[in-house]
Amino acid sequence: MKLEKIYEKIKKYLELIEDDEIEKKKVSKLTEKIEDKISKIKEKVKSSSNIEEENRLREEIGILKKFKKQLKEKKD
Repeated sequence: MKLEKIYEKIKKYLELIEDDEIEKKKVSKLTEKIEDKISKIKEKVKSSSNIEEENRLREEIGILKKFKKQLKEKKD
């Protein structure tokens, strides 16, 4: 009996939440993770002495920035 009540409350709660709101939160969370990853890669570039590795890391940064831009466009 209690499970049924909990289920109904959850169902009502989920109906109140809009899908757009959830999607925007996910996009913003993912954007934050990308920014963290970019900053970590930049630190690796600064400490790296290998030119090939630096170029690879810079390419990764470029890819992440493009993805971040796409997320921003989707968010708007």
